[in-house]
Amino acid sequence: MRQKMAMLVTCACLGVFGTSLPIYAGLGSGVDRRFNMAMFAVGSMGFSALAYYMYHNSPAQRSKGYEESLGLGEWFLAAYSGLSYLPSTDWSFFQFPPPYRGRTAKDIVYQPGVLAGVKFGRYFDGLPFFGMELETNFSRNAIRGQQVAISPPLPNGKSSFFYGADWFMIWNMQFNLLARYGFLKDKEVPFGRLQPYIGIGPGFEIIYGKTDSAKNFAIETLAGIRYMCTKNIGIFCEYKFSYQFKVEYEQVLIDKRPPQGTMSFDVPHYRFALGVSYHFKNLFGN
Repeated sequence: MRQKMAMLVTCACLGVFGTSLPIYAGLGSGVDRRFNMAMFAVGSMGFSALAYYMYHNSPAQRSKGYEESLGLGEWFLAAYSGLSYLPSTDWSFFQFPPPYRGRTAKDIVYQPGVLAGVKFGRYFDGLPFFGMELETNFSRNAIRGQQVAISPPLPNGKSSFFYGADWFMIWNMQFNLLARYGFLKDKEVPFGRLQPYIGIGPGFEIIYGKTDSAKNFAIETLAGIRYMCTKNIGIFCEYKFSYQFKVEYEQVLIDKRPPQGTMSFDVPHYRFALGVSYHFKNLFGN
């Protein structure tokens, strides 16, 4: 009983620390402060849940009679790298002085970029076809200097402007629900060595540019296929698609000089990944 109370107190302290730190540290205000409070709270709860799991599954607790699951589910830890692709998109002059306000910059072009990430997840013993995962990944896409069309043209007849070189670095934090199926079953990997899978879930994405950063909710879908080389080691390829709505990018300059203002645009994001995963039954054993 004392051990359970200690765990509850620890979780409560972490939660209080997570939600109160941004207030006293001055980590932004308004929307930024609420975002920071939410992230610290979620991080505190996640850290507390992981700490409790490690305690509950420790060798000392298992020696008291805790039975390790014998089902077909497993935990997994994976790392991957690959290609990030942002298709060209229109930017709206969201907060600009007249005559730009209400007009659209057509077809801003992004360059293909690099992607890297890690994920940690679980397929359930009772329902090994289904699972969940937490992941984070990072990508960088350059924006070359380009002449951009304005629609409709300005009253003075100007129909384009020059947008200077820029870049978008996107940090993604994602939760996915997973479904998989197993082929090529054998004694070493009874679920099947070849495992196609799909997933969907919500996430946070933070876009960093030269002049501003933006925090947004996103929705992600994924599809992939994994091959288990051994019962513990798998290799996989994966396609991911995420979508951010109405991103606001501030301090954008027209022709490298004033006026400047805020652009608004959607961010569809395609990711192609190759990775390696390690699968295990328990954090303290196989």
